[in-house]
Amino acid sequence: MRELAIEIGIRVLLFGVFVFTEFLDPFQRVIQPEEIWLYKNPLVQSDNIPTRLMFAISFLTPLAVIFVVKIIRRTDKTEIKEAFLVAFSGLGFTTFYLAGKLHCFTESGRGKSWRLCAAILPLYCAMMIALSRMCDYKHHWQDAFVGGIIGLIFAYICYRQHYPPLGNTACHKSYVSLLDQNSVKKEERPTADNATGLPLEGITEGPV
Repeated sequence: MRELAIEIGIRVLLFGVFVFTEFLDPFQRVIQPEEIWLYKNPLVQSDNIPTRLMFAISFLTPLAVIFVVKIIRRTDKTEIKEAFLVAFSGLGFTTFYLAGKLHCFTESGRGKSWRLCAAILPLYCAMMIALSRMCDYKHHWQDAFVGGIIGLIFAYICYRQHYPPLGNTACHKSYVSLLDQNSVKKEERPTADNATGLPLEGITEGPV
C-alpha cells in the first residue's frame, strides 16, 4: 500500500509539473528571412481535432482498454494496479499493452493478423491526430515526426518498467504478477520436498 501511494504521488507531481509548464510564457523564436515561407500558412478557425479532445483521447483510451481487458480476461488486481499507474503514457503505451496481451510477437500470436491490427489501432489513431495538427497548420511535419519518436520512446520505457519484452512467453503478465507467482512457487517447493522425504510408515514390503 505504501509503494502504491508513493507511485501515485509521483504521478500527481509529474502532472503538476505538466500543468505548470503549460502556463509558462512561450519561447519567442526569431524567424530568419529565408525561412519565412514556412510560416505563410492560412489561418484555420476550427481544428479537426480540438486540443481538449486530443488530451481526452490520450488519457482515457489507455484506461478504457485496460478495464476492457480486465472484464474480458478477469486480470489479477495487482496487474490492474500496475497498468493503471502507467496508463497515462498515452496511445503508444496502449499499443505496447495490447501487443503484449495479444501475444503479437510470440509463437502463439504470430500469423494472426487481427491481433496485430488491434494492437496497432491506437498507434494509428495517434498518427491521425498528428496529421490533423499538420492539416490545421498548427505544426510542421518535423514537429509531428520528432514528437512521435519521443512519445514512442517514453511509452516503451514506461511499458518495460512494468512488463516483460514483447517476445517473452509471459508478456501478458506484469512483473508484479510474475514475482507473486514465483514467491508462491518457492513457498510450495519446501513443502513438496519435505513430503517426499518423510518415512513411509505403515507400508510393509510384500513378496516380489
